[in-house]
Amino acid sequence: MNLIEIRCPCGALDAENRALLAGDITAGLVGDHMADDVPEETLARARAMTHVGFCQLDDWTTGAGPWRHDSTPPLWITMTVPELWREEMAGYVIGWIRRAVRRMDARNGWKRSIGDLWINVTGVGDGSIGLDGKPATSDDVVSVMSEEFRAKADAGKIVLPEGVVVDPMCGMKVKLGRRAITLEHDGRTLGFCATNCRDAYARREGIPVPA
Repeated sequence: MNLIEIRCPCGALDAENRALLAGDITAGLVGDHMADDVPEETLARARAMTHVGFCQLDDWTTGAGPWRHDSTPPLWITMTVPELWREEMAGYVIGWIRRAVRRMDARNGWKRSIGDLWINVTGVGDGSIGLDGKPATSDDVVSVMSEEFRAKADAGKIVLPEGVVVDPMCGMKVKLGRRAITLEHDGRTLGFCATNCRDAYARREGIPVPA
């Protein structure tokens, strides 16, 4: 669940800029660079659950006055995710979207001023997530995103390098180490790509969620 809405002044971004910016943003979230570490089943679902849309607003005005068509267009970008994911992923998301905007600015020769780029990551609480139009939780989102991977009979037969394990929730490869997100279960050390996957797994298995 990655829902990105990009607001800009009406007419500020042409079709090419919109397409390139949307492509750059989605590449960072669910791009081909993840294919070596994320199973195709999970990645395909993640791509289907990622959306980018543009909202062009009339009469854009700041405290300094109306936006001028000969100046760099201000952008107001909101990414909506489950609330339990928000804090963990916000830093990466904001950084990636900022880089995508900078690449667009460079292509157009735009010089961006302080205060005309806002990237906000907002969270939706459990029960208020409308997955396929039905009330859902962050665990439901993880479960739907990863269900095809978990249904594979050969999911446990993946050949891995030493010190690398497969996240049992989503299938992502995880390198064990001091900073790895892990959980002890049935005498095994399980690795997870993120705390939301770990916590969803713990709740599914009925074991205590780490504090």
